[in-house]
Order: sequence, then C-alpha cells, then structure tokens
Amino acid sequence: MSEVFKLGLIGAGIGSAHATGASKVPGIEVAAVADLNPARAKRLVDEFGVKRAYTDYKEMLKTERLDGVAVGVPNYLHKKVVIDVLNAGVNVLCEKPMAMNARECEEMIAVAKKNRKHLIIGFMHRHRDDSKALKQIITNGGLGEIYHADAYALRRRGIPGLGGWFTTKNMSGGGGLIDLGVHILDLTLYQMGFPEPDSVSGATYMKFGHKKDYNFVSMWGGLVKRGQFDVDDFVTAMVRFKNGATLNLEVCWAANIEKEGMYSVFMGDKGGATLENGVPLKITTEHFGKIVDIIPQFAKEDTWANQEKNFMEVCTGNAKPIAPAHQGLVVQKIIDAIYLSSQKRKEVKIT
Repeated sequence: MSEVFKLGLIGAGIGSAHATGASKVPGIEVAAVADLNPARAKRLVDEFGVKRAYTDYKEMLKTERLDGVAVGVPNYLHKKVVIDVLNAGVNVLCEKPMAMNARECEEMIAVAKKNRKHLIIGFMHRHRDDSKALKQIITNGGLGEIYHADAYALRRRGIPGLGGWFTTKNMSGGGGLIDLGVHILDLTLYQMGFPEPDSVSGATYMKFGHKKDYNFVSMWGGLVKRGQFDVDDFVTAMVRFKNGATLNLEVCWAANIEKEGMYSVFMGDKGGATLENGVPLKITTEHFGKIVDIIPQFAKEDTWANQEKNFMEVCTGNAKPIAPAHQGLVVQKIIDAIYLSSQKRKEVKIT
C-alpha cells in the first residue's frame, strides 16, 4: 500500500457523499469512479478531480491499483459487486443495507475472510459527533445498564423515487425498513452495545405508495411512470434481546404524523439519553439529589469524513472498524425477522 490511500467508487450517486468526505481527509485520494451513467461519473471527475472514470467497474478493478472501494449500488447488486471487489484483492466499504438478506451477508463475510480483506458497512450515523459523544458516555457507565430503547425514523411524506428500484421489492429487499429504518436500528443497537437479539414481533404496512393520489411533498428521486410499489411504507416492531433488554422500532416513509425525524431514546438505570439527528444530545439523569437534563458540549465533526478516515485507518492497520460486517449481519437478521414476523403474524426467533 502506498503512502496515499487510493479510494475507488462504484456508483456515483451516493459516491458523491463518499468523495466529499474523502476530500476532507489527508492521505486519501479518490483515484477512480465507475458508474453506468458516464455523465454522472464525469460530475465527480469535474468536482473532485477524480483521475479516471469507467462505465464498467470490473475494468476499473483490472486497471487501477486501489486500496479500498466504496460500493454504492442498488441493494440487489451489493452481494455481487462486493464479492467481485473482494476477489480482486481490494478492501470494501459497502453502503447500507449490507445486502438483501442475512444469507447474502454471510456469503460476503466468508469471501472477505477468504481473501483476508476488510469489509466495512456504511452505517454513517455511527460517525456523527453526537453519536461519538454518547458512545463515550455510555462506555464510561454514564447511563448504567440500558434496559430499553425506542428507535424512530419517521417521514410524513418521503418515499424515495416512487416506482424506481427503492420501491421494487426484488431490487431493494424491502421498503422503509430496509432503506431508512436500517440506519436508526443500527445506531440504536450500536449505542446499546449490540446485545444479541433473541426474538422479534413486527408488522409492516403499505398504505400510501401504491395510491395514485399520493401527495408528492417530499421525495428523493423522480417519479417512475408505470413503476412498481410493492414494499412497506410503515413498520413497527419490538425486539427482545438475550440479556433481557428490549427495543421498540417505528419507521415510515409516509404516514399521517405530526413529528418527523430520526431519533433514539435510551433508558438506563443511571440515566437516559435522547439522540436525534440535528438536535442537541440530551442526557436525562440525577445530580446532587435533583433530576437534571444535561446537554453535553463537544467539538463538531464531519460525519462522512469520519467514516472515510476510519475506513482508511482500518485498511492500513491503524484502527479497528467502527462498523464491522458481522454487526451488519446482525442488523440484517433483525430486519429479516421483522418481515417474517409480519408475514406470519406472530413473534419469531432469531437464529
């Protein structure tokens, strides 16, 4: 590995966020990008000075000497592309969700081990400055034993690209849960110390996306005419853990609700916390015999830069992964169990 960490991008959509973060980290060079759309790849070349652009990622892997690749393609392509990169002898930062299901995750982990390469998952919310601050507080015992958490990822109207791959089950693996809920589920588990899940009771709903009169107030991507919507737009679930802890989860792309946002509420026997994206971190506890709210102060950091920096440092042997693949597998097992529980209309065990 050279003194400069050469990063490749597969997928210039979310790849632009990776490039932005990488540009703020000394020692990383975005050396190449691959995307089926030449114009989209060229935008990254123009904006970030990426040296070469490809329409075939396999050609990029053959031509470039890369230290790591960030994979940001539709969910149904994660397993194939990640395995191709690993077999080419290159470390991978794979966008969330890790794959379509737990079986695919296990295959990816096996290939990473076989090739002795790192497989990191793009759970970027772990790298937020407030998330890092709360993790330190929890690690130091500030909340005591966390016995319950509530996790919310709520949009009133926010279906991404209605009719495109996001809303087509055989390309996405699911809807709001696997797209949006995966973030808040992972972040909440991360703060709880990743207790081993035991069982799940969940229910999924499809109430808005299939309607012709859906109100397009907020949407990522354009409407695909005659496109498909066969996924969840609201999910609720309860997860039980083997250590006795519990987690309630609510996720929606669309619902008639007042409060939107992505946030977690933690209940510990020494203190509680509310971690919400874009809102000051709050610790709820007791001090000097009084009930108090604490607003921790900490340095502001760039989330994406933190993620790319950790990827580089893991690959160069200078850090441990913040979001290792085996935890991505646990998240996926819970998601699979929620879908199965909804289908069977009963609680299911996680194995």
